[in-house]
Amino acid sequence: MSQEHLSLLAAIIAEKGITHAVVSPGSRNAPAIIAFSRSGRLNLTSISDERSAGFYALGMAQQLGRAVALLCTSGSAALNYAPAVAEAYYQKVPLLVITADRPVEWIDQGDGQTIRQQQLYANYIRKSFQLPHNIDNKSNEWHFSRMVNEAVDRTLFPAPGPVHLNLPLAEPLYDLNLNPEIRDIRLKALVPVEHHIPESVMHELVTQWNKTGAKLILAGQLPPDNMLEQWIFKLADDPSVAVFTETTSNLHVPGSIRCIDRSIEGITYEQMTGYTPDILLTFGGAVVSKKIKALLRKMQPAQHWHINPDPDDFHLDTFQSLTLTIPSEAGIFIRQLAAAVTPVQSDYRAHWQLLSQRHLEKHNNYLANASFSDLTVFETLFRLIPDDTHLHLGNSTPIRYAQLFEEASRYATWSNRGTSGIDGCISTAAGAAAIGRHPVTVITGDIGFFYDSNALCNNHLPPSLRIIMINNGGGNIFRVIPGPDRFEELEPYIETSHQFNAEGIAKNFGVKYYSVNDKASLLKILPAFYGAQPDNQPVLLEVFTPAVTSAETLRNYFKFIGS
Repeated sequence: MSQEHLSLLAAIIAEKGITHAVVSPGSRNAPAIIAFSRSGRLNLTSISDERSAGFYALGMAQQLGRAVALLCTSGSAALNYAPAVAEAYYQKVPLLVITADRPVEWIDQGDGQTIRQQQLYANYIRKSFQLPHNIDNKSNEWHFSRMVNEAVDRTLFPAPGPVHLNLPLAEPLYDLNLNPEIRDIRLKALVPVEHHIPESVMHELVTQWNKTGAKLILAGQLPPDNMLEQWIFKLADDPSVAVFTETTSNLHVPGSIRCIDRSIEGITYEQMTGYTPDILLTFGGAVVSKKIKALLRKMQPAQHWHINPDPDDFHLDTFQSLTLTIPSEAGIFIRQLAAAVTPVQSDYRAHWQLLSQRHLEKHNNYLANASFSDLTVFETLFRLIPDDTHLHLGNSTPIRYAQLFEEASRYATWSNRGTSGIDGCISTAAGAAAIGRHPVTVITGDIGFFYDSNALCNNHLPPSLRIIMINNGGGNIFRVIPGPDRFEELEPYIETSHQFNAEGIAKNFGVKYYSVNDKASLLKILPAFYGAQPDNQPVLLEVFTPAVTSAETLRNYFKFIGS
């Protein structure tokens, strides 16, 4: 492939709306990096660790709402993108993943830095393309241009997600025409279309909705959407409708049940009848709460309507009760539904709200006397983190604690709940902060932090990034979830107990560092942590908490709430 065609690649993706590319240095991809740089239309960020680079691009794409390009060399570099690619697939975040490769004749021939890259991400990709490495006639040029056009479009349509371009490059790699003339840029456009539900179908659904006295709306992970929020509010202005949201739903609907795990704790089998919905309406991505999944599977609503425009998810049946898939954007369908339905006299919403209020009172009573622990740290943070902050929550402890506090719903919130792995939470937050629209705080546990500490080996960390690491000496979640704490292997093998701290890492990478180990110190340091930094650098706050006490405090919390 000539430098002209690499420049054409850069020009097409830029013309089709991609503005940012995250590149990782390498020899095989160097000609493409040069082409991207010389295009003058792509903002390049260089990150050497491909796993971190993938999540950094993910964070950027979350904020931009369009694809970010990723570009790496051949071999294991491409494999290191895989965790971010899988996360983007399940979270429906657009990425254009470009992997440089050897020409096909050199695969499996003992050549260096060579693996089988075609269909590398086959199970976690919207579509894969193998670009030609010989473009020596008009037909090949047309084929090349067509594939690049389609690749960019497929990052957004019919549903957002990652797309793979495998780019074979033959040697010599550096015999380049650095400023080639691009003769022909052919763009193929897609016109977005809003799909409305046919009137006859909508009439039937509205009829069913209006004669049902118990309806539960459950929102999964969503980006902030003010219009959707307004239509949900209108739909929820009905005593027969209970709305359940999570921190990652990014919906602020008055009267909704925002702390699901807390609110449903202790519901017995005998009590379920009064809370079981006749219609369950769901939309959005992953639901964090295992408790609500288990409860709804037991309840078995008579009807479960799921809204999802992605053909890959038409038969997604998380609650084992799916009766109807609505292939539409949530906002489009809910707008139609809310405009047509009428309120139904019912005590269903009040029933849920009464239970939620009782558990809130218990929550407040328990916290008033709780020892310093992970729980009290999160309570303090969600009260005092500035309102304009965008929040990134690591897996798995931070996202679970966030579900217990209404205050956490004040923030626009993201979490890598597509695959729910602990990898990449800091890298994702750094990418989001790099877009520069809002200050970003990422809250992570110690294992997640150390796992992704290479995120700090980055010359592009914005000073608006704030990192809060809760260090309880290991994977404390395994002391809380049922099972592992009964075995002697917990501490040495499962919990990953350690005595590490992050001070040296922060110093090495030029990150301002604070640490605290009690509530008074935490309260005192937060103003400085969020204040202006004279060195114009990101800041890390390490909060040391007692592992055993933290686990006991959370277990006793749920016992108290459910009693």
